[in-house]
Amino acid sequence: MERYDRAIDDYTNELRFGPTNNVKAFNNRAYCYAKLGQYQDAIKDYTRVISQDAENIHALHNRGISYERLAMYKEAIRDFSRVIEIDPDNANAYFNRGCCYDSVGELDLAISDYSVALELDMRNGGGSNNNGGDDA
Repeated sequence: MERYDRAIDDYTNELRFGPTNNVKAFNNRAYCYAKLGQYQDAIKDYTRVISQDAENIHALHNRGISYERLAMYKEAIRDFSRVIEIDPDNANAYFNRGCCYDSVGELDLAISDYSVALELDMRNGGGSNNNGGDDA
């Protein structure tokens, strides 16, 4: 955990003294925040990345995971849906959106997403444990 704290400090300094539109630094700092369970801070940085690169599926997916961890399922579903629009073969996005649908009682939608995730996973060689691509 201490490594993530130090990394956050390093990325913060990089953003303070370097270009303020450094997408990579915001994305990496967001990842560190998420690993420390600081999901609100992660969401802020992922949002900054997305504002500069609206099709950044990593930031969208990881922000969705952060929203999910905060039980902000509507927002998470929106982000996972956007990932699916950009990358229709993203099994993890379907799986994670299915988890959100399940959490809000939309069981038919959850089952549908789980089925698509499984089909994509099998088509892409299987072997994924579909842990949701826990990048956040």
